[in-house]
Amino acid sequence: MGVSIYYTCERNTPMSAEEQQQVNVIVAKYNDHFEPKESGETFCVYQRDDSEPAIIFEGATKLPFSEDIEDMLAALYYWLSCLTEIRRVIAGGEWHVHLDDLDAMWNEDEGWQMLMVD
Repeated sequence: MGVSIYYTCERNTPMSAEEQQQVNVIVAKYNDHFEPKESGETFCVYQRDDSEPAIIFEGATKLPFSEDIEDMLAALYYWLSCLTEIRRVIAGGEWHVHLDDLDAMWNEDEGWQMLMVD
């Protein structure tokens, strides 16, 4: 069974060409440097759905399945760093980032963070 990170940004205005280009560069950079490509997915951005114009960015990425929880956490924090860079490019949106049923929290200084509960 896999665990995925999901991400959505809604905004009343679509991404500008400059925002889209910057997001493409960020995604390509992170995908190129993602090490566990054999056991995990690269960062996935869904095609825009014209029936939902307010959703300007969304996708999901399955984390690598591993017996070692540290490997999964490393991938999670890697993709949260990617999402942090993307969020800083797409201004003024309403974001929702979550790991299955656990929400990520936004920290203006540090970016996306997961609050792990004991």
